[in-house]
Amino acid sequence: MQLLTTLLSCLLSLFGSLDPASTASITRVAGRDGDALFSKTTLADGVATFECFASASGGCHYRVYEEACAGVPATMAPPVKSAADACSRRTLDVFALDVGKRREVEGLPAGFRHCVAQDDAATCG
Repeated sequence: MQLLTTLLSCLLSLFGSLDPASTASITRVAGRDGDALFSKTTLADGVATFECFASASGGCHYRVYEEACAGVPATMAPPVKSAADACSRRTLDVFALDVGKRREVEGLPAGFRHCVAQDDAATCG
């Protein structure tokens, strides 16, 4: 009976320790005096969390967009394109965060993309 209880406890502990699936993207640009830019974006349970850890300008500037390429599903669109590619971008959101701040965004489409810059998100991609 004690062996059965131990096995059952071990089995139940496996189910309790599962974390929800998530995806993280880290952008880090080193400068002469430390990080010129350090940002993290996490997607978990349909919520995207943008965090600004460091920026030489005092803030992180984000552009969230959706990219569509002719004949290619959005989730498979290449991140880098040549001028010959038939891809278009639709901006979903543009915002800035001060260092140490975070923002959560719900309802973004599957396969959304983002870029972050220390000065102006318009310079992204």
